[in-house]
Amino acid sequence: MKTPAKFLGLIASVTAIAAGLCLAGCATYVEIKSVRPATIPGMDSVKSLGIRNFEDRSRTSAGSQIAIYLTDKAKQGIQATGKFNIVAANDPNADGVFFGEVRNVQSKDSTSKREYKDKNDNTIVTYTYTRDVTVEFVYGVNSARTNMPLGTISKKGSTSDSSSESTSDLKSVYDLAVSVVNSQMDSLQKDLVPTFVYNRRELMKETSKDKIVKQKMKDAQTLVKNGYQREALRVYEEIADEYGSIAAMTNAKILREAFDSAAAADAQMASIDSNRTGFTDRAVQSAVNAINTKLPSGSVIMIMKTNSTDISLLNDVMDQLIKSVVQSGKLKVVDRSNQAIIEAEQQFQLSGNVDDHSIVSIGHQLGAKYVVLCWISGQSSRRRLNIRMLDIETSQIADQTDFEI
Repeated sequence: MKTPAKFLGLIASVTAIAAGLCLAGCATYVEIKSVRPATIPGMDSVKSLGIRNFEDRSRTSAGSQIAIYLTDKAKQGIQATGKFNIVAANDPNADGVFFGEVRNVQSKDSTSKREYKDKNDNTIVTYTYTRDVTVEFVYGVNSARTNMPLGTISKKGSTSDSSSESTSDLKSVYDLAVSVVNSQMDSLQKDLVPTFVYNRRELMKETSKDKIVKQKMKDAQTLVKNGYQREALRVYEEIADEYGSIAAMTNAKILREAFDSAAAADAQMASIDSNRTGFTDRAVQSAVNAINTKLPSGSVIMIMKTNSTDISLLNDVMDQLIKSVVQSGKLKVVDRSNQAIIEAEQQFQLSGNVDDHSIVSIGHQLGAKYVVLCWISGQSSRRRLNIRMLDIETSQIADQTDFEI
């Protein structure tokens, strides 16, 4: 069936009138962006996060099932943040370990009776069957470096189900407990990682009776509603300059605040994300500073890795370290793709040891003045980046130091 053209025209007219009324009377808001820190302090230093299973401390029939559900829920939520490298709970390279406990799963069934008279004065009796469930649990993060908690979050929530038929029609204790867990775990992300928050600021309405000013303000409002805030700012500033409108001045100020806050929030979040690799970055920078300070400017050096407790991390550190030394421009670095270096490093990994004499010999072959040996020792909070500088001419150790990583 075709819709009559006149009817379509009427719909369009009503829509346009409604839109116009909204622009005239509906409030217009601008969002001011900021960063909310994670509820658990110190999480910006956690890059690799281990996850322990929730423990059931409730001693209730549903507690063990809820502990399993909470573990799965936590893993999904943590992965969804995209901020952590998820590792095993006992991984020695974890920066932190997430843990949780089910403290209580309490259920109570009750029946209420109601009597009333119908229109024939007959007594009617009805029953309402109710099941109330309360769940209490905690979760938090321990620092792998200090083995002390960074913070613990306590959660408690309740829900219920009712039926007029019988208790057997009520939702199970487990299903109701899952509903509580789902609502309480909504805040997991903001507890673990910083998040953007937005506060709405209402734009000021024009009170002038000048039709030109009112129309220009409506045009600016339309730009804001359609997402063209930069253009709206320009229009508000023009209105303020030309007509001295207080509303236009105020709205321009709010828009500038919105732009500034968005830029500041984005920069703050980027800084927080970069600090997640803080220990590694600081260790590399400290090593570069030590190498540049101890070795004469212009020297040709060879940088090699030796047997380590964490080869994967050492490979990443080596890439950063060599790049930083080269960029500093003080020293010349022998190309690591040289076959002699590759074979020597393979020997380190196979045997766990290569004497300094062999290393000095390789350095002679490649025209290096110094050899810088790098390795990682220890685990977790005792993990260190070690560097040893060998003088090729004297076969002596020029310097040796280590840094927390």
